[in-house]
Amino acid sequence: MATFILPTLHAGQALLSGYGLYTSYTSITNLQQYESTSEKAAEYLSAAAHQLHKTRTTQASGALAILTSLLTSLALLALPASLSAPTAAAVNVSVAGLALAAMLHVGNFWRGKARVPFVEGYNEGMRRTEELRRVLGWLAMSWAATGVGGLVQAVWAEEG
Repeated sequence: MATFILPTLHAGQALLSGYGLYTSYTSITNLQQYESTSEKAAEYLSAAAHQLHKTRTTQASGALAILTSLLTSLALLALPASLSAPTAAAVNVSVAGLALAAMLHVGNFWRGKARVPFVEGYNEGMRRTEELRRVLGWLAMSWAATGVGGLVQAVWAEEG
């Protein structure tokens, strides 16, 4: 019975990661609509340059963490027995840490940012970024759970 639980969870992680990639893509494309204006402001204001840099790095860290989650979940689905239980647990916990770090990175920059009146594309990008942060949180929790679940499953297999 327990042998189908982890693959089911990894399939859920793959689906959630796919949604996260879609969310990340729409966030990035909405924010990119205003990138040329931001680049011009960055030529004259160091604060604007810093904000542009942080916008790019937070979007990239979120997208890379989501992509890593997707690829890892698909690999664990395709090759479930290729890793020892401790190695698989370490992979799960590592992806959990990556998702958590990206969630904090994105959240620390975007938290408290004010919506800009009459700039709907930018505001939609901010809303999508907040959704991306939530997806990263759910992924972090799910990867931590599958890491613990993998260790529990390994202990049960040795005892049984």
